[in-house]
Amino acid sequence: MKSVASTLLLTVGLFGAISGEKVFKEKCSSCHSYYIPQSKLLINFNEHNNSDLNLTAPTLNQLSFAIKDRIGDRKTDSESQKFQIEEYLEEFLNDPSSKKHVVPKNISKFFNPMPSMKDKINEDEVEALADYIYEYGEKMMIEHGVKRYSYDEALKLAKKENKIIVIEGYIPYCRWCIKMDRRVMVDDRVKDTLNKDFLLVKVNLLTKKLPLGIERLSTPSFYFINSQGDRVLLTTEGYKNREDFIKLLKSVKNMSRSK
Repeated sequence: MKSVASTLLLTVGLFGAISGEKVFKEKCSSCHSYYIPQSKLLINFNEHNNSDLNLTAPTLNQLSFAIKDRIGDRKTDSESQKFQIEEYLEEFLNDPSSKKHVVPKNISKFFNPMPSMKDKINEDEVEALADYIYEYGEKMMIEHGVKRYSYDEALKLAKKENKIIVIEGYIPYCRWCIKMDRRVMVDDRVKDTLNKDFLLVKVNLLTKKLPLGIERLSTPSFYFINSQGDRVLLTTEGYKNREDFIKLLKSVKNMSRSK
């Protein structure tokens, strides 16, 4: 009887779970777009006064990034920050004053005032929506960014395809690491250059050691290893914009040919 009851409870829980994606689609997507690359957003707002996209509300990836950056503490565990975001979201949806806006004023000035969602969204829906918004930005960086591999996967493929392994060293709350991922690693030219000749491995330097006895640098940092996986070609640290990063990749590629 206990197993039957447990199965019934689990089934009810699964079918009764609220989808944050569905909540967003039904109650938010009429105003908020989904994913638009950061590079396009920056040009739209900073250079063309929103004339390219004519957005009337922040995109979902803008919301995801801004909420994770400004609400709660990124250094805590994700569940603690999600709880803080849920509390903020519930308060903001009921009374969306400009003082509570997470999007910078130089961008939010282009948007229409947000109407109150009081009595239009319940507590369970807010919880599901908070979780969906929290996860969305990272999901989009993976989906639209450079393909990532584990080190073991990269080592096998590097030997087979004669590609260079590049390890991106980061820590979760490093703002320049975050900026690198959001602006540079999703750029089409960067993706084309990396995917052609390199295999990307992301390593959290707080929890993992680097291979070949490499000493970690400050973050973000990049460690280039030859296709045989037995020699370090170059290590470098610091944020790179698109042009500088592509220049670095081409330099490492030429270096690998000469050695």
